Amino acid sequence: MKQPVTGARLLCAILGFATFGAVSTAAAATCADRDHVSTQLAAQFGEAPIANQISHSNRILEIYASPDAQTWSIVITLPERNLSCLAATGKGRARLKRTLGSLT
Repeated sequence: MKQPVTGARLLCAILGFATFGAVSTAAAATCADRDHVSTQLAAQFGEAPIANQISHSNRILEIYASPDAQTWSIVITLPERNLSCLAATGKGRARLKRTLGSLT
């Protein structure tokens, strides 16, 4: 049975990634209202939130994944603007683990 993407490594990756201060201009094209982003990830890819963390700068980092992490997305939300931006996307549990590991 596959192990879920959890534990200290995931938390470290989330904390490291959540410290990013601002969303880049290049990412602006992948930003929308949080409800819209969440709805689209569910409708198009069957993804649901599997982890989240609030940074010291009050940004919310969420990891969405489809069953068995066939597809996944990392989303950063600016709650004061209700704006969510895709920070990373991919396919496969192994790639998700590598992506999270590279953030620590």
